[in-house]
Amino acid sequence: MLSKHGILESAILSTLWDLEKEGIMTNTVKDVYDILAKNTTEKRAYTTIKTVMDRLFEKNILLRYKQGKKFFYRTAFSNNEIVINSLQEIANRYCNGSLSRLSTILKTIENDHLVGV
Repeated sequence: MLSKHGILESAILSTLWDLEKEGIMTNTVKDVYDILAKNTTEKRAYTTIKTVMDRLFEKNILLRYKQGKKFFYRTAFSNNEIVINSLQEIANRYCNGSLSRLSTILKTIENDHLVGV
């Protein structure tokens, strides 16, 4: 599963998760491209979005299927699953695998931030 991904990968995944929350499960590259173009000032080529979505498919982060001449994409994992996996990898790397220790660190960060407000 993916624990580290780039800004465009994150934007694509977020776009697909939002569409899937709305019950829209058959999404093309054009669907994602149109939403990203509407919601951001950064201009990206359609081919860039397609390349990144194909790479996410190759990494098993997206599912892809063909109907007729079109490819449709869905996420293979929920947002929560990606976050949980990422946190477990951080805990494994920096906290001897202890999610409890990582949770304590996160609470400290949160408390420090709230004190500074």
